[in-house]
Amino acid sequence: MIHCGFIGILGLPNAGKSTFLNEVLGEKVSIISSKPQTTRQSFTGLVSTDDYQLIFLDAPGLVESKPGLFEFLAVEFTKVVERSEHLMVLISFEQKATESLQILLEKVKNSGKPYRVLFTKADLEESEVVKGLKVDFDKEGIVWMDFSVKKKDRSDINAYLKTMAETLPKEHHPLYDPDMISLDRTRDIVAEFIREQCFVQLEKELPYGLGVVIKSFKREKGMQHILANILIEKENHKAILIGKAGSRLKKIGQESRKKIEALLGEKVFLGLHVAYKKNWMKNKSIMKEVGYHHDK
Repeated sequence: MIHCGFIGILGLPNAGKSTFLNEVLGEKVSIISSKPQTTRQSFTGLVSTDDYQLIFLDAPGLVESKPGLFEFLAVEFTKVVERSEHLMVLISFEQKATESLQILLEKVKNSGKPYRVLFTKADLEESEVVKGLKVDFDKEGIVWMDFSVKKKDRSDINAYLKTMAETLPKEHHPLYDPDMISLDRTRDIVAEFIREQCFVQLEKELPYGLGVVIKSFKREKGMQHILANILIEKENHKAILIGKAGSRLKKIGQESRKKIEALLGEKVFLGLHVAYKKNWMKNKSIMKEVGYHHDK
């Protein structure tokens, strides 16, 4: 018998949710960037031991529900809360007092799900808000822990995961193959790797109306051939993405290919094309093609 269950990772944009997930998995399945709203879909990662199996759902940062992409993000956040048996709230050490933080904590409490807190980026200076929250959580009996990816000793986080696992139901067998680290389709992860490099290479010039569609994914001549479109909402963003003499798009492709080859364990040909689609985030058919949709 082992403990098994779904754990929802929640937090405000840039709380370090994807960083935490990649750290505990020991592999990269969620993209990381200093830009808010890097995570758009609830990527699923598995941590399996002889005693437990945790199925992590990495939700987008909490946002206001609006038509288009932001509506998708809000629904995705809600779905993660509903599917989870236990919630983890990640709060950055540098967190300031905001209405969004209050809303997040209220949503978690009102869900009725058991939850605990992880204070991330613990190598930074601790804000007064975080100090106050720790006092409040102690009074309420809420379990919390400081976490930093720069700390090499994993004993604390392993103990944290183990005690959380013990709150989950017991099963005769793991729910999924213990050798797996993610349930998400390879195509989705590849698209996220490409989108991550757009964040990295464009930095402050990044157009927020940006998405990635995998157009072709097949084996040819002993390697994987992948063709992808990078969608933009404004025509003048095309030059930004491509760069002088194609230099920026080439760099995006080179760095993405390295991560994709590490994921697949084989050589990859990656072809990227920048496609202008006016207001694509308001087009349901394109949103579905990109993967930002929900089955009714």
